[in-house]
Amino acid sequence: MASEKLSVKMFGKFSVKYGEKVLTFGRQGDSKFGQLFQILMTRPGQGFSKRNIAEALYDRDKVEYLNASLNNTIFRLRKYLEASPLPSGEYLILNGGILRFGGDIEIESDVWEFESTAQKFREEQDEQEKAALCEKSSGLYQGEFLPHLSNEQWVIDKSQNYQKLYFEMMEYLFRFLKEEGDYGKLERLSERVIKLYPYEGWESWRIESFVAQNRHEEAGKLYQKTMTNMQKTGCFLSKEGQEQMDKLGGRIYRSEGVEEEIRKYLMEAVETSGAYICTLQSFLDCFRMIKRAMKREAVHFCLLLCTILGSNGQPVNNYKYCEKQEKKLREVFRTHLRLGDIYTKYCEGQYLLLCVGLEKENISEIGGRIDMDFRKRCGGRGGVSCRLMESG
Repeated sequence: MASEKLSVKMFGKFSVKYGEKVLTFGRQGDSKFGQLFQILMTRPGQGFSKRNIAEALYDRDKVEYLNASLNNTIFRLRKYLEASPLPSGEYLILNGGILRFGGDIEIESDVWEFESTAQKFREEQDEQEKAALCEKSSGLYQGEFLPHLSNEQWVIDKSQNYQKLYFEMMEYLFRFLKEEGDYGKLERLSERVIKLYPYEGWESWRIESFVAQNRHEEAGKLYQKTMTNMQKTGCFLSKEGQEQMDKLGGRIYRSEGVEEEIRKYLMEAVETSGAYICTLQSFLDCFRMIKRAMKREAVHFCLLLCTILGSNGQPVNNYKYCEKQEKKLREVFRTHLRLGDIYTKYCEGQYLLLCVGLEKENISEIGGRIDMDFRKRCGGRGGVSCRLMESG
């Protein structure tokens, strides 16, 4: 057996090496014979039915003879392997309609190793061993499965399965590290997951590691960054995830400081004109505070729901359109809302405005100015509906 091995990476990007020699599989990287090789490398040495491979590679509506097309693809892959740096030999073994990748060489596939590790994790009973398998999987999973082929249905199906396994193992590992009190490792490993899947709730684990290590300033910065960016991108956590973030927010404190340091911390980093924009959670706190203040003194406020409208006068359901118009609408708010007013993004296409000290009778005027300015900035198309939800 040759001392060199065939190394195939498919998480994060696609790369193939035999020893130090690179196999490219064509310039485009999406050739059918290249995809056939990738399918076989998800489980090297294991058999795949020709029918399943053909259905994965070809669109039934566009390819009349699936078997003939697959035979041609097998032929092309065989020719490519013969001309590649691999030692001469028979690598594509076809028997009874079952195709597998064989040959007298050692094969290392990150996907196959990941899947095998996940299977061991599910079968293992010892908690320490399960955690070790999860940590190994964390090193193997370097990103989405074959991202350059993300439009291929067979890739989508496998990618979703691998991601599910990855999330399952990371959830177990992080809970284990928390119970063990190993917050240093929890910090490092959660950072890796956050880089792959930002703003999907994994930030809570890193924030928790900071809090447990009394690094409240770092915890506070990450918490604020996470909530702000989720608001901007329209991402929303599950109910459980939101509750977890809320609990963490209540555990973040600052170290003891003198009055000047405290005053500086409370001030805005950069003073801006117009209304104050904040996260949805912060908006909720402000609204509840003002509702309480009403009971003690004559504090007037109006809560408005602003909805982006299309040219037909109906709310827009197009995510990309709403995202594109967001910057324009924020400029409108800065122009027509006052310094003491607050606004936030409720969801894609909808915003909440809290106008403090504004009489109910003036709402239609404010709404009209917002709608007119937004129309101008959008070239006369669409508009904004401003509806009074509550006043006091």
